Amino acid sequence: MNMNILAKASAVALGLAAVSPAQAVTFLYYPGDSAPSAGFTVINEFDNTTGISGSNFQINTPPANSTGAPPAYATFGSSSYLSVLTGGSATINFAGATAVEFDWGSIDDYNTLTVLLNGGAEYVITPGGNFSNDANGNQILPSTNGLFQIFADEGETIYGLRLESSKNSFEIDNLAMAPVPEPATWAMMIAGLGLVGGMMRRRAGAARVTFA
Repeated sequence: MNMNILAKASAVALGLAAVSPAQAVTFLYYPGDSAPSAGFTVINEFDNTTGISGSNFQINTPPANSTGAPPAYATFGSSSYLSVLTGGSATINFAGATAVEFDWGSIDDYNTLTVLLNGGAEYVITPGGNFSNDANGNQILPSTNGLFQIFADEGETIYGLRLESSKNSFEIDNLAMAPVPEPATWAMMIAGLGLVGGMMRRRAGAARVTFA
């Protein structure tokens, strides 16, 4: 079986298990993967600052320097990316979506991502906090460079993202959006993951059988 499919299945399972009734969004991270995923359409490649407001942010191009590093696995479109610098803030608004994703590069514990929701509500995501992933700023490893997805809970709509960083830098590329799967689709995915897990356990058990 394709290991990338297994990795995504594991990430989906982990994200679903982490959902609590009070959450307004569910977020998933796929180490070493890149946007766009199937069913998602890129709406901003960050070739320029159009549609972005805030302060102390810029559009960068490779190679990495003191103001940022490109997401290591981003492959779509051009090589430019958004970099939010020390004390900076960049807000990206859109018409409304039930799911968004982007390439997140060199994730740091001083990055803060705020999801802007219905009626001015906000959901804050902090690496090393409620996003319990490596956040040491490594510019190459999959653990800190990959695909980040955000799904709005039922009845919620995502109207924008705000990126903030207390040090250099917070880097993303290839912002994309798509509808959230229906609840029945999620149920089918969970059932499929259970079958895959069961098959893998049976195969592992069979591999341990020895004959005298």
